[in-house]
Amino acid sequence: MKTRACMLTIFCLLMVLPGTRAQAGDEVEVSGQAAIFDGDKAQARDKAIDDALRKAVESAVGTMISSETITENYQLLSDRIYSQAEGYVKKYKITDERAEDNVYIVNISAHVATGAISTDIDGLKNVLKRKEMPRVIIMVAEQNVGSNKPVYWWGPGGAVVTQDMRVVENTIMKKMQAKGFTFVDTDVLEGKKKIGVPVAYLSDKQARRIAKTSDAELIIVGKAVARDIGKTWEGTRLRSANAELAVRAINCDNGEIIAVATETATVPNISPTTAGSQALKRAAEKLSDKITELIAKKWVAETSSAASIRMTVKGIKNNRMLSNFIKILSNQVRSVKEVHQKSLRSGTAILQVMLAGKTRDMATELEAKDFKGEFKIEVESVKASAMTVRLIK
Repeated sequence: MKTRACMLTIFCLLMVLPGTRAQAGDEVEVSGQAAIFDGDKAQARDKAIDDALRKAVESAVGTMISSETITENYQLLSDRIYSQAEGYVKKYKITDERAEDNVYIVNISAHVATGAISTDIDGLKNVLKRKEMPRVIIMVAEQNVGSNKPVYWWGPGGAVVTQDMRVVENTIMKKMQAKGFTFVDTDVLEGKKKIGVPVAYLSDKQARRIAKTSDAELIIVGKAVARDIGKTWEGTRLRSANAELAVRAINCDNGEIIAVATETATVPNISPTTAGSQALKRAAEKLSDKITELIAKKWVAETSSAASIRMTVKGIKNNRMLSNFIKILSNQVRSVKEVHQKSLRSGTAILQVMLAGKTRDMATELEAKDFKGEFKIEVESVKASAMTVRLIK
């Protein structure tokens, strides 16, 4: 009776809880704003649209209860809330735009959807655009049945690793390209991007070191192994091969692991090597959908709210100078929600900035800021999740 009462309570709460929806999405109308700096209305317009898109998701999804606040007896309610809290803009249209008092205002009508974004090409492409079309590089060491060691394009004598040997890499790339992802051409890099002693299974640090030289923003690194597991059925010539894949997606700018996925597949064939290749391909097809969904959810969260940006600040003369810079960053730069100092060593500080916007917009705004003669700021580099600036006296 107690269990039934608990379930009834959960059901009733789901029916009345604000923000829970049965439909796949909502049409919302919102307004976004951005300050116009140095008369640059085009940039202000882009920022206003970005602001409106975030507000659209917030408006459609509503304020959700954190899963950590739900007791064990209400796990069903927690899962329901969490699933509905993941919204993204599928498509939108601008209904009105204007400049008033040095502020650009954009009104939009947006369709906000929930659910699996990896199967929604329009929604995924919109998220990729808002993330400034990050370039992806795949670094998966692959070993098929009959091989005594894995193959990998960054290894010694890279030219011997032909394209047809990289079944997993090609399969993942093909499926993700069809959804709008842009990839680094590893054939151009092959045999050039070496680490100290080439190894098949890279650490995150080693993968980032190689990927950074290719201007990639995202690395998919891991391993894939196919093994002959014997005859499929007694009395037949068919043999089965089992493939196991494990990958992780890493933000090349700050080293954050944003997704981890594993997959397996078993395929029979007369040829053990062919069975291995087919098993690797089948597992890679399933894994590409899984890793795409995880990456997309992470990017949706970052574009719909505040994302963590790693800021390197050089040229710091003293603590007072850094303190004033952090104060200006926190209080006077639009879209900056929080600033945390992580380290200060030899005149260089590392800051974690929670930003509800794009790093390039923040960089432009910082260069335009008046620091009242105390120092000027020079932006040395800007990426989607990282920025390097120098304070000049």
